[in-house]
Amino acid sequence: MAKKEFKLTEIKKGYNIAWTVCSQCLFTGTITLTDNAGTVYFQYPKTNSSTSYQVLGQGHRDFTGDILYLHVDIPESAEINQSITANNVTDSHAGKVGQVYSFCIEDSTDEDYNDFYINIVGWAKKG
Repeated sequence: MAKKEFKLTEIKKGYNIAWTVCSQCLFTGTITLTDNAGTVYFQYPKTNSSTSYQVLGQGHRDFTGDILYLHVDIPESAEINQSITANNVTDSHAGKVGQVYSFCIEDSTDEDYNDFYINIVGWAKKG
């Protein structure tokens, strides 16, 4: 039973956040986004054994906590590995206005890193 938690430190309180969660793995699992206050922004379970590409969920919401956490839980996996891409969203003057995180999750030994794909982006709200 494998679990992993990631701390998304560059998405700040008050940002608008949006996400997409996809899967293409044999194993079942659950992807959850929470904050330090216990708010659950999403929880998407994969409950079948299909290896067909599936969008598990997408959505958006304001981030009201102080720290954002992504939880990956894959009960049938012995170990979870990941490839993470993190980039700034910048304005035309190279000022940071947001953050993008993309997670490519590997749940077994084939190292294709396509078992779960999670994209989370946050932008500073316009005043």
